[in-house]
Amino acid sequence: MLLQPKSFVEPDTFFCRAFGKRFSIHECMSRFVDANALGQKDKPCFKCVQGTDNRMGYSKS
Repeated sequence: MLLQPKSFVEPDTFFCRAFGKRFSIHECMSRFVDANALGQKDKPCFKCVQGTDNRMGYSKS
């Protein structure tokens, strides 16, 4: 089986206020969805306004 080469395109990043560091949009959405779907209220991503905005912006593109 022939594997496809990985993309060399860097994912969009932003500064996460909750963690105080840069995240890719994909990592943010993954953490946001996991925290909210599983009800992990102790995680900073739970009900995060910045995560909600990133997810909505990504869905529109």
